Parts: sequence; C-alpha cells; structure tokens
Amino acid sequence: MAQYLLGIDNGSTVSKAALFDLHGREIAVASCKADTEYPHPGWTERDMEMLWQSTATAIRAVLAKSGVKPEEIAGIGNTGHGNGVYLLDKQGCPLRNGIQSMDSRAAGVVTEWNQRNLHAQVFPFTTQSFWPAQPNALLVWLKKNEPRNYERLGAILMVKDYIKYRLTGEVTGDYTDMSATSLMDVRNKNYSRELMALYDLSEAYDALPPLKQSSEVCGQVTTIAAKETGLAVGTPVVGGLFDVDASAIGAGAINVNQACLVMGSWSINEVITKEPIVDPSLFMTTLFADPGLFLTIEGSATSATNLEWFVNQCCGDERAEAKRRGISVYEVCSEEVASLPPGSTNIIFHPFLYGSNVQPTARAGFYGVAGWHTRAHLLRALYEGVVFGHLNHIEKLRAAGGQINTARLAGGGSRSAVWSQMFADTIQVPMEISDGNELGARGAALSAGIGAGIYRNYAEAVQEAVSVVRVHEPIPANTPLYLARYAEYERLIKVMQEPWEALSKLD
Repeated sequence: MAQYLLGIDNGSTVSKAALFDLHGREIAVASCKADTEYPHPGWTERDMEMLWQSTATAIRAVLAKSGVKPEEIAGIGNTGHGNGVYLLDKQGCPLRNGIQSMDSRAAGVVTEWNQRNLHAQVFPFTTQSFWPAQPNALLVWLKKNEPRNYERLGAILMVKDYIKYRLTGEVTGDYTDMSATSLMDVRNKNYSRELMALYDLSEAYDALPPLKQSSEVCGQVTTIAAKETGLAVGTPVVGGLFDVDASAIGAGAINVNQACLVMGSWSINEVITKEPIVDPSLFMTTLFADPGLFLTIEGSATSATNLEWFVNQCCGDERAEAKRRGISVYEVCSEEVASLPPGSTNIIFHPFLYGSNVQPTARAGFYGVAGWHTRAHLLRALYEGVVFGHLNHIEKLRAAGGQINTARLAGGGSRSAVWSQMFADTIQVPMEISDGNELGARGAALSAGIGAGIYRNYAEAVQEAVSVVRVHEPIPANTPLYLARYAEYERLIKVMQEPWEALSKLD
C-alpha cells in the first residue's frame, strides 16, 4: 500500500518538494532555486523550462534524500504563488517567459481602468481589487504590447498549473487559484464571457483552463515526466490550490470563522466563511479549497521580512551570539524582545520596507527613538509594528463582517513565542501554532490524500495529519498597552502621507 504523499510548492524564488507520511509528518524536503529575470524595470519573469527543470530536480532530490520508492507515493498535490501568469501557445509550448506576482508592468492598465471606473462594473463578478500582477491586467498588457504572442495564446495558467501540466500533459486550473485572478465569477463559481468582454479579452475566453476541485484527480504522471522526475508512471495528481489555501490547510485552518495569519514575505490574513464577504475595500474574496466555503483575504508586503532586513543590517552582535551558542539569530532576537515587558518602549515602527497597505510611496521608519534606547527596544518596536500591520488587515476583515473565533498563526515568525503572544494580546483571539514547517506543501499533499482516497475530506485529513503544538491565549492586561501604541501607529500613518509623497520625489 502507498504510504506517502508528495507536496510541490513553487514559490517566487525556489521550487520545493516535500514528502509526508499519512499522519502529516515531514519525511524529507528538497528545494532548487528558480531564478528570476528582470528584463525591464518592474518586470519579474522566469523561463518556464528552467522552472520545470528546477521542480524536477527538487523531486529527484527529495526521493533520493528520503529513500522512499516512487511507487510508495499515493498522490501528488501542487501549490504555488498566486497570480502572475504562465501562458502556453496553441501547441502546448510556453508562449513566453512566465510572469511572477511581483510584476508591475501592467500598472498603466490598472490606472486606465480606474480612470474609467471599470472596477465598479467587474467587482460584482470578481469580489476583489485590481492590481497590476493579476492575469486580467497582464493579458491586456500582452494584447497591447505583444500582439503576436496574444494571437498565439492557447492556455492561461497559474504557476502550479504549469507544473501540473508538465507532470500530466493535462491543461487544468483549480477553483482556488483561478478565483483569485479576477477572471472568474466568484459567487457563481464559473467563468463569464461578459466579464472577459468588460476587459476587452473576449478572444481569450477559450484559453481559460477547465476548472477542477483542489482534491480532484486531474491526471497521472506521464512516462516523460517520470523519466525527468524519478516518479512512478501513473501516480495520480490532483487539482492543487492557491498558496494561501494550502498554508491554511497545512496549518489546520479549515473551519468557518477560523482565521489563518501567515508571517512571511507578505502579511497574509484570511478568514473562512460560509457566505462570500463582498466589500470593495477588501483585497479579495475567493473560493476555498473545501467546496462550499469562501476565503476572504487581506494582505500586504509588511510582515516578517522586515526583521530579516534589520537582522542583516543591524544585528552583528546577535549573529555572533547565535553562532557562539549554535542557535538561530532569530532566537537571540526573540530573547532580547522578551527581556522587555509589554509597554516598555514608546518607539513606533512602520513595517513598510517592501511595500504597504497605505499608499505606494509609504516607507518604513522608527519613530520616537532616543539616546537611551537599545537595540532590544528597536527589536521590540519592530515586532510590534509587524503585529500592528496584521491588525490593520484584521480590522478591515472584521468591519466587513468577518467573524474570527480562533486563529492559526503560520510562517517563520510563529516559531517565536514572544511574537506569537503579541498577536494573541493585540488581536484578542487565541493563537494556535501547528506542527511542521512546510505548511504549504503539506496542504497540497493533504489534498492529494483526499484525491487518492486516503482521507474522506479536509476535516479528516487535518484530524489525521495536523497537530497543535502551542496555544497562546490573550493576556487581558497586555491588550490596552498594545492598542495604545497601535493608535499612535495609525496616527503616524496619517501624518506621514504627505512627507512620504514628497520624499518619493527627491532626486
């Protein structure tokens, strides 16, 4: 009997393959770098053949590392970064380089749409905001700037769908990923010719991929793919899912009114609902992997990568201490933060090093620094600022009708007990921390387990394969201390809007 599940996760920088046993335990993980090209300012692309080869390399490596026989793998699930676009021509070959989700070439398209108020017309279909890296804007850019490529368009895929195609030879999409592209009628769960016409993309309608459920078998590993990856011919591959869904499932967040907060490159804040939350002020509402449920998402590039930058630039002593003790530098940083109690610093930090949810010109900053402050005070302010960025998104979700009873906290920052406690105290719900590290890959693998008949549904999969290792209950005495600082965080955002704009125009 097959005893393992393979989860494949194609992020923005690496291709990753992870093997799990049927109880969700990581057996082995392997990754391979997938280089980004920057042919013009604001463009982020990847050669699609290189992307496939990096994925095949990761699969071969995880098989070798684990010692698992290919025929012992019951099923394969894929996930990957949302949006961007990976196009095939009418012969099934890559049309051009894949475009990633950080790309901004279509910013002018979005500006033009906003000028003519197109969002009001399409929002009833899409239930999400415009942004330049979505396929709708990228396809319009392609039509205007690469008309020959547009004429040759055969299939519109997300990154994980392209990898599925290389594994199976089948062109398919899934409901979770495609419902986040502004190319679907989300509430009716189908494509819409009327919607495509509003974008002036009517001729691209037939290039939209057939939709599959995340746990539905959509193909099997082909002979060619088996030779390239070391997998067994005929291994079932399921529809796969958007990375935010995969992370939620891998963390065990599958219930209505349950949230998943991911601390990574992005601040991802998502809540599962029975009915769609339809509010134009929110980032997006999408279809959840569990059929019949919806996922409302608020996010921005304002999370734990701020700490990574600070550590690299300012924490030489902490890095030396970590090396001396044989631990992570981030453990040392958390110890320093924990040495100062809540309310011990009046420094405010805006976590806008790599983007914001305020305005395009917003930038990071420490406010209120005095000569007596230490690096520990700056670190505590940074930790708090990241939490406040998440809270800003949570407040928007709550204001739109999202109810959050409990939350799973994921991402690298969740390993820090002091940071996790800040989340509980500030957001005022229990924060549950799940076992495992590769939560996105595990969510994809559990979807494959359902498709392979190992689990009946996501509830059974999570019960069998996900464990909670820590729970941080809110400490009521700490909450007003954090909320007072959050009020100043918000007030400083308003005060800084004009200076940020002026600073962006300095030579």
